[in-house]
Amino acid sequence: MHSNPQSLHWLQWLEPIAPALAEVEELLARQAAEFVPSVGEHVRYALSGSGKRLRPSLALLTGGATGGIQREHIILGVIVELIHVATLVHDDVLDEAELRHGQPTCQSRWGNEISVLVGDCLFAHALGLAASYQTNDVCRRISAATNQVCAGEILQTERRFDLALSVADYLQIIRMKTGALFAVSCELGALLNGAPPAVVQAADEFGINLGIAYQIYDDCVDILGQERQAGKSLGTDMKKGKLTLPALLALEHAVAADRSEWGELILHGDEEQRRRVVRWITGNGAVTGAIEQIATHVARAQTQLRVLPANRFSQSMARLADHLTDRSRALIAAGTAA
Repeated sequence: MHSNPQSLHWLQWLEPIAPALAEVEELLARQAAEFVPSVGEHVRYALSGSGKRLRPSLALLTGGATGGIQREHIILGVIVELIHVATLVHDDVLDEAELRHGQPTCQSRWGNEISVLVGDCLFAHALGLAASYQTNDVCRRISAATNQVCAGEILQTERRFDLALSVADYLQIIRMKTGALFAVSCELGALLNGAPPAVVQAADEFGINLGIAYQIYDDCVDILGQERQAGKSLGTDMKKGKLTLPALLALEHAVAADRSEWGELILHGDEEQRRRVVRWITGNGAVTGAIEQIATHVARAQTQLRVLPANRFSQSMARLADHLTDRSRALIAAGTAA
């Protein structure tokens, strides 16, 4: 599988789960064989762009923190990554993105129809794996999280080009579309070890807050990042009318007389006008507000770690959260200096 240079920065905190993560990677690569050959080739390609594997990593770290990594955690890692990749395939159709993980998207290779069906296959296969556990709790919780992810995407799509979208609305959308899958990865990592309810709940809250922080960071990358480093198409949010936190905060900071004009440029401007918008966003304090939101949710996540056993796995979870804050500050510092 192709490696993304961005992922290497995250992997430095995952040493305690390195052998287990390699097992997840190997099992993921074998999933294409479960489909008929022509479909399997599409599935193999969709899975071949190796991202950060954050969701499987969280499942393994939480499993390690709460009693040890079992075979069930490896399978859980595969399930949550299949669901995540399915959402990316569908996202790239909606955004008409051409690049993902440093390679052409399914949409740019095969078009919308096949890409939608590939995503559907990945969803269905993930739910089939979830049904293989002896307890129905896993399948129920995976299904509920998948429902939340898709519902969040629907809400975001419905609210495109909507200048009435509030910061609270945005946070609720990303809580669903990103936080839910982070949360279930951590929650089930603990549940599969029979952890006490308070620990399972704390793992869930850690995941959902880290997921919200990560999505804010990813939205900042879309505005301030460089495609070569990010390995994916950038600038798609504004082009598709998605109002993300930096833009929403910038609009909040704008005087009333200017708000509608800037809103129009964000949603309908050409390439040069969008570059002007980015300069405006980076210059009026909105990016500082985005950092503060990331730091707030990271702090909430780390508070939950006090409930988990103190060991090298939970320590890695804390370092991973700290690293997200550090990367956000570095991204925004580079973006505002550009």
